[in-house]
Amino acid sequence: MKEQLSNILREAQQIYFQIKNLEELENFRIKFLGRNGLLAQISDSFRNLSLEERKEIGKYFNFVKEEINKLYLEKKEILTSPQKIIFDLSHPGIRKDRGIKHILTQEIEEIKKIFFTLGFNIEEGREIVTEEENFDSLNIPPNHPSRDLWDTFWLNKKNYLLRTHTSAHQVEFLRKYGVPIKFTIIGKVYRHEATDQRHEMQFHQIEGVSVGEKSNLVELKSIFKIFFEKYFNKKIDIFFRTSYFPFTEPSLEVDINCFLCQSKGCQLCKKSGYLEVAGAGMIHPFVLRQASINSEKYFGYAFGLGLERLIMLKYDIPDVRLFHSTDLRFINQF
Repeated sequence: MKEQLSNILREAQQIYFQIKNLEELENFRIKFLGRNGLLAQISDSFRNLSLEERKEIGKYFNFVKEEINKLYLEKKEILTSPQKIIFDLSHPGIRKDRGIKHILTQEIEEIKKIFFTLGFNIEEGREIVTEEENFDSLNIPPNHPSRDLWDTFWLNKKNYLLRTHTSAHQVEFLRKYGVPIKFTIIGKVYRHEATDQRHEMQFHQIEGVSVGEKSNLVELKSIFKIFFEKYFNKKIDIFFRTSYFPFTEPSLEVDINCFLCQSKGCQLCKKSGYLEVAGAGMIHPFVLRQASINSEKYFGYAFGLGLERLIMLKYDIPDVRLFHSTDLRFINQF
């Protein structure tokens, strides 16, 4: 039933962008929020559930209903707001330069579309998180040596910091939505390190999480293949290598074949024929338990990709620092 509700919310979000007038908006309301609408049909079946199931499903039902009602009210305000345009025909026109979306914004929108078609909800999260969210809940306790990999910027407020990875929101959203669930988080993260052509102290990370009774590495590999082939618009081979992350077990590094040299070896892939593009793995049972999820019944995978790294590969951009520069010669290319 939770999956039905997720599908209803996803359908409402898709239709929302297609509504052009009040008649279509009213049809939207009747379909989803009406007395005989999709949500009403779901609520009618609550009586077949146990008290415990009713509490769990009811909470998610209210969330979905609230989100769809927000979409309805937002579109209604847009369609009913008066648009007053006043022209002074005797006054000469003012030329306005048209702006363009930054390359980062363009690519984030494209990536969101791809993951949405793969069944992932799109989330953002906060750039300021707690030590518990960023480390402890992810099986990285104090004095754990892996904390050195995520050296970061701490704030004056006790136990608060700029997030070092979007994984900091895994437990938060698993608690919020329950299982089964698929979601991606795209946002800026921070590391305390020197900058050069390949490294920045701030960059964007794409986090993907899937938790359910049948989530596994075969599905993860399929998700990667579909995503990369859609994003790079060419055939891609995916390779897994064992690695280590405290919050996954097993942990993997993800490589793709170098599409510049066709795996023959070049400067881009350092003569190896492969490009490292992501870290991934099965979510550690410790992390699932932090979200009050039964780790004996449910399994999950997670992955992280660097957005700037993907864009550099896609457009052959030589220096990551260009993304945050004001050089119009670079910006206007996109």
